[in-house]
Amino acid sequence: MDKRDIEKKCCYCEHAAPIRETTGYICKRKGVVSYNFTCGKFVFDPIKLSPLLPAKPLKFSPEDFNINDL
Repeated sequence: MDKRDIEKKCCYCEHAAPIRETTGYICKRKGVVSYNFTCGKFVFDPIKLSPLLPAKPLKFSPEDFNINDL
């Protein structure tokens, strides 16, 4: 995925922070805005991008931890 493929929304911008229990964001530049608002000051923050697929949990059995087999 390239930076140019990212939608320019406040929910992905480093200048915006979510407001709890709402869909609004506090923007350092524009004040209170909606999550999908965009402006010319957009700067992509990769930390705010959620992964497409969740990681699968690892499954272990008691035999995996048997130290007698070493």
